[in-house]
Amino acid sequence: MFVLSQIEHNLPMPPHLLNRPLVDAIKAELERLLLDKVVANLGLCVSVYDILSVEGGFIFPGEGCSTYKVSFRLLMFRPFIGEVLVGKISGYDEKGLQVSLDFFSDICIPGHLMQFGTVR
Repeated sequence: MFVLSQIEHNLPMPPHLLNRPLVDAIKAELERLLLDKVVANLGLCVSVYDILSVEGGFIFPGEGCSTYKVSFRLLMFRPFIGEVLVGKISGYDEKGLQVSLDFFSDICIPGHLMQFGTVR
């Protein structure tokens, strides 16, 4: 259900973050970009687990920020097909059922994907 995914990314760092220690500033920017978002083919980003390496610090022409090549690992929520999850029903309407897990509450199960015989 939870997996660690290693990613490499060219990260532009806004100048206002550079007064902090570099690793802390990079982690804050990665969390701003990725936390609570679905990353294609990986799943829902739950946390920045760790930063493996930082290279660069180049300032490209026409940009006011330094760009770092960052290698890091993310803790991702990615249930496999057929996995049974336990959640609480937080609401329902004509669109379907809203379900809440303890850490994530934006799950919607459309009515046409409910088991046969399910009625509102």
